[in-house]
Amino acid sequence: MFLVRLEQFEPLIDATSLLAQVAKDADVKFTPLMLMIIVSNRSPQFVATLQLSRRLFTNFSVDHNKSSKVSLQPFHDAMLDGGSFSSMTIHLLDTTNQMVLRFETPSHDVPPLHHELALSPPQAENLGQVEYGNFFTVTSRELRRIIKELPLFHQDTVSVTVTGSQVKFSIQSKEIILTKE
Repeated sequence: MFLVRLEQFEPLIDATSLLAQVAKDADVKFTPLMLMIIVSNRSPQFVATLQLSRRLFTNFSVDHNKSSKVSLQPFHDAMLDGGSFSSMTIHLLDTTNQMVLRFETPSHDVPPLHHELALSPPQAENLGQVEYGNFFTVTSRELRRIIKELPLFHQDTVSVTVTGSQVKFSIQSKEIILTKE
């Protein structure tokens, strides 16, 4: 069984916009507990994972793990197109390797909107062992601020250093430090 329905999906639109600036494609993983969108880059080595717990969804019925690769820009554009609707339902069609986004409103006056997105096998890049000893959570607003404040140029590398009490985002000319709250 597979049914994923989300209301108030504007934060997902914002998140995919940011992820699309990092990578062209993303692995989309559905598990019985959550939806994950994972982007990676080989050089410089970078992995970002957006995890959405099942409790954030209006309906979340996923009975087995499913992973596929989706192109981020069409995924983001489809959500922008459906932004005036009140809910989004995600359907995975295994027989055609497609993800269907269905946007609806409670009113039957407005017909639902559908977008079909092509899926391909997940990237499954081996980027080495992920160190989970230190991790941090940052709000999307704070992440946007960091991205805007760092004067980045093409091929710049951003170093992210995580300690027990702070996270430092740095480039050669500037650093931004977040401290533990």
